[in-house]
Amino acid sequence: MVTEGQGSEERRSAFLQLRVTPQMHAAIARLALDHDNITIRALVMNALKQTYGLDVPDAELRDQRGRQPRPAAAAGD
Repeated sequence: MVTEGQGSEERRSAFLQLRVTPQMHAAIARLALDHDNITIRALVMNALKQTYGLDVPDAELRDQRGRQPRPAAAAGD
């Protein structure tokens, strides 16, 4: 039974933590930056969707903090 304020099971979130080396974190952050400056979260969610076919709604692939992607630097900058 869902009590008021908790929301439905489909809308709730669970945390997933992953410990990686600093070098792997830097590499993942670089991948996110190179893929239209998306967040690491969006990068991982997209990889799970594409690689394993998990049901990840497109809304989950957007930046949850409202940050807008920065335009890529022009060559020679």
